[in-house]
Amino acid sequence: MKMILLLFSCLAGLINLAQSQGIIRETWEEKPVLHKVDKKLNEESAIIILDKRRVEYIDEKEEVVVYKTLHRIVHINDDKGIESFNRVYLPVSNNSDIVDIKARTILSNGKIIEVSKNNIKDLKEEDDRVYKIFAMEGLEKNCEVEFYYTYKKDMGFFGNEILQGKSPVLEAKLELVGPNRLIFEMKSFNTATKPRDTILNEKRWITVAEKDIPGAEDEKYCALDANLKRFEFKLAYNTSRKTNDRLLTWDELAKRIYQNYTNYSDKEIKKVNDLVSDMKVKNLANETEKIVAVENYIKTNFATREDIGGDDAENLEKVIKSKLASYLGIVRLYGAIFQQLNIQYEFVLTADRTKYSIDKNFENWNNCDNPVLYFPAVKKFMAPTLSEFRLPWIDPNWGNANAFFCKSTTIGNFTTAFGEVKMIPLEDYTKSVINTEADIQLNESADTLIVNISQIYSGYAASTYKAIFTFSPDETKKLVTKEMIKFGTNSENLVSSKMENADFESYHDNKPFILSATVKASELVEKAGNKTIIKIGDIIGPQVEMYQEKPRQFPMNLDFPHILERKINFTIPDGYIVKNLDDLKISHTYQENGQTTMGFNSSYQVAGNIVKITVLEEYRRTYYPLSQFEDFKTVINAAADFNKVALVLEKK
Repeated sequence: MKMILLLFSCLAGLINLAQSQGIIRETWEEKPVLHKVDKKLNEESAIIILDKRRVEYIDEKEEVVVYKTLHRIVHINDDKGIESFNRVYLPVSNNSDIVDIKARTILSNGKIIEVSKNNIKDLKEEDDRVYKIFAMEGLEKNCEVEFYYTYKKDMGFFGNEILQGKSPVLEAKLELVGPNRLIFEMKSFNTATKPRDTILNEKRWITVAEKDIPGAEDEKYCALDANLKRFEFKLAYNTSRKTNDRLLTWDELAKRIYQNYTNYSDKEIKKVNDLVSDMKVKNLANETEKIVAVENYIKTNFATREDIGGDDAENLEKVIKSKLASYLGIVRLYGAIFQQLNIQYEFVLTADRTKYSIDKNFENWNNCDNPVLYFPAVKKFMAPTLSEFRLPWIDPNWGNANAFFCKSTTIGNFTTAFGEVKMIPLEDYTKSVINTEADIQLNESADTLIVNISQIYSGYAASTYKAIFTFSPDETKKLVTKEMIKFGTNSENLVSSKMENADFESYHDNKPFILSATVKASELVEKAGNKTIIKIGDIIGPQVEMYQEKPRQFPMNLDFPHILERKINFTIPDGYIVKNLDDLKISHTYQENGQTTMGFNSSYQVAGNIVKITVLEEYRRTYYPLSQFEDFKTVINAAADFNKVALVLEKK
């Protein structure tokens, strides 16, 4: 459920009804024939010949309703294509919402197999959502699948249509249709195609036509959804209203947020005051300490869930009693507490930058999905609905991107709000580390490494581990500990281990989560005649390799900027020498304007009989343009190359 849906209860007043007109009915060719597909697409499992969509607003009885139509023709090349398109999913739960549906298979010999509407079944997903599904019949290689359906959608004045997917699309059409008085605006993303606006038969049409859309590969380090060709739309004007003011603006959203999140009853305020007294935070030294204490208290004693709603989950009297709140309820609770403590804050809504973005010049409220609180005095952010983060750490995919800020303003005795779209910065890259420190030496029989290793995580990188070792059952904790130790040693022969700073109370101060262990790792030693092979590179754990035959399609995206520093001390046993120490030297960096933006550097020093190895891998940005792919790939592969380094020991 999107946070923004909570603000839609009063939108009906935007629409003035006119005389009802029927929806447009989709049709198909009575005598279909197979389409000829270019040989260059023979390696594709399926090719979408036609992807036609229509979103239509109509006046129906005493309300405006919206219908969605999807019409597809798909050419199937192989078994994988058959598997991908042997079922058609309808995003509806009630048969009554389905206006029309037809489906057929056209075989290579010209035979046509039509699917009966009676074959529609219910499908319940893991998230308990119910979909309609029907199976296509008779699919074979070189056949075509054609289907279309029209269904009634939940009402809304914002939309998003993604025209690109795994399979290439030869022709895509998008139509947004509505009464003449309703003026929608549409914006394209990741494509130069511009929508066209026209009026036909007293209906206003916005149309898009695209051809030869390539299939999208889900590449490593890629924010796939955010890079797909898509079109977003919103209602901008209603010419039948008395005024011609722009509708659904950022300022209007700010006013709605302010109204929903700052209006409290006297009974709610009393309960909040009692709660603040119980917290014992009023006498803390400064604002930061108070914010941190409030967040730790609420996230320790209250639960919040996205899938609940109603008055019990939003009314603060009931929330404080039950200790359970909806997302709206928990944000209201934080707001009321900070009001009582006279701590200035701003409500912020963010987008997940791996999926979509918030555009200052295009007010798509649907993209404002995730609640954050901003504290101007300390210039830090809090994620009130995420128990696994603490100030200043929020979900990093909510940052380094535009967000919507709700700013209050007071004129006399009247307080209202206005909206501002601006960037949410992430914390500095140096604060998020994934480090390894290891002291290793051979045992007396020279067949096992004794590894004293510490894995160190701070900043955004620490969240997952703090959450696991705070919220998970003991069996899960044991399993994760085992896998983490095995990651850098390849061994399950654990001698001892200890953990530090697994709690969330230390997260604000960025005390690193540390897992230390002593391990006996025979897996890291091999014999080759009179030589002993030490798999020193395995200490940094398995690394991603980026080797691909197809050209890279999309820019590179990381969850957060970070550093990976590894310090490895290897004791050379008496009577041995290391033949290939220079294999430890790898260096690849990339700079812009004299500043390093990413790099991998490994080196060593010998002090007596100890080889001191230093590895520094760093990514100072979350986004790297496609033009830097070869450099990015080289840095990533450098880590994989180091992971394969093995030292060769010989007796003197």
